[in-house]
Amino acid sequence: MGNALLHGVPLGREFCVRLDMDGSLVRLEVRDSGEGRPEVRTSGADEETGRGLLLVEALADDCGVTEHVVGKSVWLHFKLKPELEGAG
Repeated sequence: MGNALLHGVPLGREFCVRLDMDGSLVRLEVRDSGEGRPEVRTSGADEETGRGLLLVEALADDCGVTEHVVGKSVWLHFKLKPELEGAG
C-alpha cells in the first residue's frame, strides 16, 4: 500500500485495497492509477524504505502485477494451512 500512496496515485485520484478469501487462498490486491511497474530493489542498511516488495516476495506464496488501461494492480496470494481453513 505504501508504494500505491507514494508512487501510484496522481493528484486527484484514489487507490483501492481488496482482500478476498476463497477456500484455502487469501488474495490481497492493491490497485492504483499511476504509471510504472513496481520493482524489487536493494536497500542499504541505513535506508528506511525500499524493502516492501522484498518482504512481499519472501512472505507471499505468489505475487504479481496486472496491468490495466489506466494503472495496475499488485496482488499477493497466501495459502492457508489446512487447520486454518474456515476458521474465520
